[in-house]
Amino acid sequence: MARNMNISFLGTSSGGGPSISRNCSSLVADVMGDGSLWMVDCAEGTARQFQMQHRGQGDPVLKALKVTKLFVTHMHADHVMGIITFLRHVLHPPLIAPSGDLPPSDGPPQIELYGPAGLRTFVRSIFTMTLTHTGERYVVHELLTSSDTPTSCDPAVLHPSECPGQNFLCDDDGFWKGVTSGTGYYGEVVVDAGPILHRDPCIGFVFHEPNPPHRKLVILGDTYDASPIIPLIQSSTTTPVSLLIHEATDAYISRQIDPSARRTKDEVDSKVAARGHSTPVMAGTFAKQIGAQKVVLNHIGSRFPAPKQLKNPHDSRFAVIAEIERQASEAWGGGEAVVAYDFMRISIAADLNEEEFSGVAMELDDEIVLLGEVIEVGEIARGRGRGRGRGTPRGMSRGRWRSQWRGRGRGGGDADRGGFGRGGSDSDLGRGKKRRFGE
Repeated sequence: MARNMNISFLGTSSGGGPSISRNCSSLVADVMGDGSLWMVDCAEGTARQFQMQHRGQGDPVLKALKVTKLFVTHMHADHVMGIITFLRHVLHPPLIAPSGDLPPSDGPPQIELYGPAGLRTFVRSIFTMTLTHTGERYVVHELLTSSDTPTSCDPAVLHPSECPGQNFLCDDDGFWKGVTSGTGYYGEVVVDAGPILHRDPCIGFVFHEPNPPHRKLVILGDTYDASPIIPLIQSSTTTPVSLLIHEATDAYISRQIDPSARRTKDEVDSKVAARGHSTPVMAGTFAKQIGAQKVVLNHIGSRFPAPKQLKNPHDSRFAVIAEIERQASEAWGGGEAVVAYDFMRISIAADLNEEEFSGVAMELDDEIVLLGEVIEVGEIARGRGRGRGRGTPRGMSRGRWRSQWRGRGRGGGDADRGGFGRGGSDSDLGRGKKRRFGE
C-alpha cells in the first residue's frame, strides 16, 4: 500500500477544447494507496486518455477499471460528456444468452458517482436512450440544496444497470460534510463538498485526512469566486491545504511575451467575468486566502495550448505558460504555481514529524517497524526498518518540458521530481430519501 497521495491529470482544457494538446476536464486521485482511483469530472474522451498515457519503463500506468468513485463538479458538457462511454467501459458488456442479454450482476455497484442535481437523470436517460446494457451496476448519489427536487430512485424508474442512490441535502451552511470516505495507508480519507460561484451551480471537493499526516486536497470546479467554500476548507485550522487545484481559464498575455497577442487586460477581465471563470491572478489570490502549500492551475483556455515537448524547444508557448505561472505565483506569494498539462502527475508526501510518525507506526506495526532511523519531514523511513515501501521525496513529477519553461532542469529522466511552493466503507445505499448532514 503506497503512502503518497498521487493526482494525475487526464484532461486540462477548458470548454473551448479538446485541442491537439489538451483533452477537456478530468483527473484521477490515488488517495487510498491501494491502487483504486477517485475521478473528478469526466469529459468527452476521458476513457481514451487511459489508452493514450505514456507507458515507459517504470512509469505508473493508470487503469480505468480501478476507478471506484467519480465526483462531478457541475453539469456543463465539458465536464460530463465522457461519463456514459466511461461507464460502458468499466461496467463491461452484459453476458449473452440465446434469449438475449442477461441482466447485470446483482452485487454491489462497481462505481459510485457523486454530483449535483441532474446527474442521476443525465446518466439514466442516456443509458435508456442509447439502449445501453452492462454486466455490472453503478449508483448515483446527488448533492442537493434546499431548492433542488430529488430524483426518484423508485425501482420502477431505475435503469437495469442502476442501483438506488442517496440524496445528500446540504447543511445549514450549504456544505456536504462526510459525503463518503475510504481507508488509506494512514487511516480514513474523508470527502467534503461545498458550493463555489460559477455562472451555473458548481461544487468544489475537499479530500482530507482527519488524522496525521492531515493531508488536504482542494479540487475546485469552474469558478469566478470560490470564497463560499472557505469555511469548509478552513474548518480545521490545524490542517493546512496540501494542494489546491484551481481553474485559470484565461489570462492577459502582453505582446512582449507573445507577439501574436492582441487583447488588452480590460478585455480579458471583462470576458472572464462574463463567463464566470478565473484568471491566474484570481487563482493565486484564492490560494493565498486559504494558505495553500502547493498550487496547480487547471482548466486552461484553448488559446493556451501545451508546448510541443520534443519538436521545438524554442516554442513561444513555453513563455506563455511561464507567464501564466508567474501571474499566479505573484498573487499567491507562497511559491511557484504550476500550469497542469495532460498526464502530469503530482505526489503529495506525508509530512509527519517524529512524534506523529511514531504514533502512526504503532497503529501500523504489522507493516513497518522503526529501528531508530531519522525521519525527515516529507519523507518516509528508509534503511533498516521493515516496511513495504521506500520513501518518496515530497513534490511532484512535472515532465521534461517543465524545466524548459524556466530554463533550468531539476533532475534527469522523463519525470524529474522537483518540489514547488511551500475503497473504504460507505453507508448503506438508500432509496432516494433526503439526508441532512448533522442530523
